[in-house]
Amino acid sequence: MNFVTVLPDIPRWVEARGMLLSGRGHVLGTETGSAPTGVLVQPDTRLAVVIGQPGEGLIRQAADIAAEILAVPEDAYWVAAALSDWAAEYATLHVLPDLRGMPDLSNDSVRLLEPREVSAIPELPEPLRAELDIEAHASSPIAAAIVEDHAVAFCYAGAITEALWDVSIETLEPYHRRGFAAQCASYLIRRLARVGKRPVWGAAASNVPSARLATKLGFTPVDSLMVFTRPS
Repeated sequence: MNFVTVLPDIPRWVEARGMLLSGRGHVLGTETGSAPTGVLVQPDTRLAVVIGQPGEGLIRQAADIAAEILAVPEDAYWVAAALSDWAAEYATLHVLPDLRGMPDLSNDSVRLLEPREVSAIPELPEPLRAELDIEAHASSPIAAAIVEDHAVAFCYAGAITEALWDVSIETLEPYHRRGFAAQCASYLIRRLARVGKRPVWGAAASNVPSARLATKLGFTPVDSLMVFTRPS
């Protein structure tokens, strides 16, 4: 089954389409039926997307690879039955009607990082360094807020489709709540808008600051996903 042809380019499928279009993901398995059914996995980020209601064995197979599994709300109960030992929470998906909420930037406050720069950033927590390294090697654009020649906040496109991209942001602990994440997001949103890509902002229910920042920048909620996380 060619999921690229059957999954529309809308916010709930941005990760699924992005992993297939980039070549970083693959179809773990499909099942025949009246609706698209199967599982996609992206090993480098340990992400999986369940489509429809595939068999428990296929979902558990994805669980052996992924640390995070996504499902649309109407299929969440089905996936939850197969992942009874995993944590689950809703994430609200937001889109941006226009760019009016984006902050203005000075010319040198935010810029794109070169792939080789990521490994040289000092005092970067190892999980974040690994995350950024993966995206850098995949040629994902990574914007960074610069303070005294140091990168302190980051925004990158976790997935890119024909018309959409998934916003991922991270800020180093000493620089929280100082507007740097908003600067990075604004920079990359404006840059990708020039090539016709619109941002999708997913905010987990437990991540209230992320939802607040999305609202501050002018994003509006349009859909949701259930996010299943591997137990510690």
